[in-house]
Amino acid sequence: MLIGARQVGKSTLFNQITQGRKEAVLTLNCDEPEVKEMLANINTSELKMLIGNNRIIVIDEAQRVSEIGLTLKRITDNFTNVQLLVTGSSSFELQSNLSEPLTGRKYEYHLYPISTAELYDSQGLLPVKQMFESRLIYGSYPDIINHTDEAKELLMNIANSYLYKDLLAMNEIRRPILLEKLLIALALQVGSEVSYNEVA
Repeated sequence: MLIGARQVGKSTLFNQITQGRKEAVLTLNCDEPEVKEMLANINTSELKMLIGNNRIIVIDEAQRVSEIGLTLKRITDNFTNVQLLVTGSSSFELQSNLSEPLTGRKYEYHLYPISTAELYDSQGLLPVKQMFESRLIYGSYPDIINHTDEAKELLMNIANSYLYKDLLAMNEIRRPILLEKLLIALALQVGSEVSYNEVA
């Protein structure tokens, strides 16, 4: 199971791992409504038909499927010759859905944005120093590093994706404008002690 923020390269990493493998690979993207619905209501005989002769199953954005932990448990228990690779962007939601059903059946890895050491290894010291201020402001997401001229727009898209798709959907927040105001208030207090009364 590979967990990490949106846009850090989880799907890209799994594509690179499975590319050129001799084993048959089945990739299921849970952003697709049909895939999401099928995996939420699938039984073992349907799983057998779905998996077929594939030996590697990639399930992308698994947190979108309700009760995904039980489906993954069914796969690991009934198809021992299948390697299951699972990604999820909303780690809170994914971990809560998977923790009990997959106890002792999973290895969990976290993928983070690009580190300074990785940047130094691939590009050298000069680009690391040149990009330092930009990385402090916009972060080290791969897309932002590769498209520095669009950094602000890309970062806003990622932030909105987290705020509106993950937090609001997960907790069914009725007044999203209050959450946005709260985040702005907290951002303005970075490095300072937070006053609960002021936040309230």
